[in-house]
Amino acid sequence: MKKRKKAAGTGEVQPVPAAPAAEEELNLWRDPLVHILLILTVGIAVYSNIIWAPFVFDDQPFLAGNPLIKDFGAFTDPQRVFALPINPDLKNNFMLRPVAYFTFALNYALHGLDVGGYHVVNLLLHLVDALLVYLLLWLTLRTPLLRVAEGGEADQPAERFCYLPLACSLLFVCHPLQTQAVTYVIQRFVPLVAFFCIGTLVLYVAGRLARGSAARNGLYLASLLACVLAMKTKENAFTLPALILLYEWVFFRGAFTGARLLRLLPFALTMAIIPVKLMQLSAMASTAQGGKVAGAVNLVNFKQVSSWEYLMTQFGVVATYLRLLLLPVGQNFDYDYPLQKVLLAPAVLLPLALLLALAAVGAWLLFRSRRDPRCAPLALAGFGIWWFFITLSVESSVVPIDDLIFEHRAYLPSVGFFMAAVSGAFSLLPRRAGEPLGTSRPAIAVLVLLVTASAAAAYMRNTVWETPVSLWRDAVRKSPAKHRPHFSLGVALANTLPPWHTDDVNVMLQPMDARQNEVLGEVVREFETAIRLDPRSGAAYTFLGGALLVQRRYREAADALATAVRLEPQDARPHAFMGQILEAQGDLAGARRKYQEAIAVDPSAQYAHLFLALLCVRERRHAEALAAYETAYALAPRADLEPKIARLREVAGLR
Repeated sequence: MKKRKKAAGTGEVQPVPAAPAAEEELNLWRDPLVHILLILTVGIAVYSNIIWAPFVFDDQPFLAGNPLIKDFGAFTDPQRVFALPINPDLKNNFMLRPVAYFTFALNYALHGLDVGGYHVVNLLLHLVDALLVYLLLWLTLRTPLLRVAEGGEADQPAERFCYLPLACSLLFVCHPLQTQAVTYVIQRFVPLVAFFCIGTLVLYVAGRLARGSAARNGLYLASLLACVLAMKTKENAFTLPALILLYEWVFFRGAFTGARLLRLLPFALTMAIIPVKLMQLSAMASTAQGGKVAGAVNLVNFKQVSSWEYLMTQFGVVATYLRLLLLPVGQNFDYDYPLQKVLLAPAVLLPLALLLALAAVGAWLLFRSRRDPRCAPLALAGFGIWWFFITLSVESSVVPIDDLIFEHRAYLPSVGFFMAAVSGAFSLLPRRAGEPLGTSRPAIAVLVLLVTASAAAAYMRNTVWETPVSLWRDAVRKSPAKHRPHFSLGVALANTLPPWHTDDVNVMLQPMDARQNEVLGEVVREFETAIRLDPRSGAAYTFLGGALLVQRRYREAADALATAVRLEPQDARPHAFMGQILEAQGDLAGARRKYQEAIAVDPSAQYAHLFLALLCVRERRHAEALAAYETAYALAPRADLEPKIARLREVAGLR
């Protein structure tokens, strides 16, 4: 750091020339290239243990089992998408987020369902997002509001806040709360939409600061394109034009003339993209026509929660996000968060008061920075606060979503949090011997400590994602009274057993060793617990019936499946499992009827077609078996089906 001394007879503080070694060290740690290398190194280290983490939860229906990402033709022919016999919620997500799904399709084209490639892309997006955060803040320090000196070289914001971009980017890249958005493969929507949103703002600001007209126009058009791509990646991009408008008002002074408004108008027009697409989807297909997919990516209000109840609940949810950003303790993949129904309840009023106070502070900082040039750096903190609220407004306001809280929703808003927290700390730090403490060794030591602790916590949090069982055990421990963690743990445990990796009921009923039988007992207990917590869960009864079938408890299995049919008449699984019970008992005709019932209920149920195909093979109905296998393969291509189809074609004389 530059040292200072008092000039003789004047009392003024003058810089003392730094020793060559100290000057070299100073230049090194302020070198943007060094900063970039630090950000990349920390990010890679934090996520080095998740590259081979398996697909979990919604990764299965929305990615691994989704035929739409396995054929690029779906991106050019919407009618083809809606003609497929798959769940309407998959179709709606695909149509709303084609850019994100196109990246999944590229992954699949390159390496199929090899999970490592999907994780690598997610991590690369996260690293690029962190670099864009760095670049955005680096550019912001050079905007008209902040580039004017306040009274001396060391008082220039670009000098006083020289470590601000690095600090925000490092905290962003290694914070434990980001792990769900990065490690959970299907949530690529989140880092990808952040890439386009932050990239849009970076390009816009760079264009505003560019000197040549060609550069300005080129960067402006690139920014507009990135904004359009954001709208086609995830619905929370709807707020991006509001961010651009706020940034223009805060960091570029002057009246909003006609030319200035005309520059912003195209961004505002992009806000129509998402509502228009939603109206088109509503006209083309209704979510109610298909089976329910209880997942984390649904922008669907299956539980019929009112907008008012959802809004009241979100006050506490947003406060929880803030608490997790400040102190990331007790992270949970599946929070058991209560729905709030009474406005005057403390769980509503207290977080509401906190959020209103924070919003008021953000507004005060913005207006204070406009009135008093000496307070210009406060605009960074005010803008960060409002970034947080604006980017959360789609998922945490009056639009009810099936799940009240998910950690990945705080990913893009966290940029504003770090911007506000770090710039606020830098602004409030006093000076020592004329030098800003924000650039002092103690400040750097504090940053190193925070980053180290955060990175270690994120690395440990990622260990929870190493298997579906470890993920859901953690969720059960933290949400013991919630149905879904118990049900999902039961499914995860069942998938570790051989019977759940075969379509053949005869193989399914082969004897297991003692350890496997112990796991199967735990599977049954988890499904029974899920039913106790939610007696209306048809899926829990269905999977309990499947587990009891493997235990050869046929009568109890049939009772559970009968209850499942009553609770979820549009679910094909209990019919198919009932067919397996009948097949195991030797009633092949009854099994055939049940498999056909399952297909009638849901023609997209691949497992039902596979069960029927195997039964037809046993009955030597080769033509029917071939048709069933070909249908199953069309629904979700599997390499193990190809030789079976080829053999049946030979037997049937079709080749």
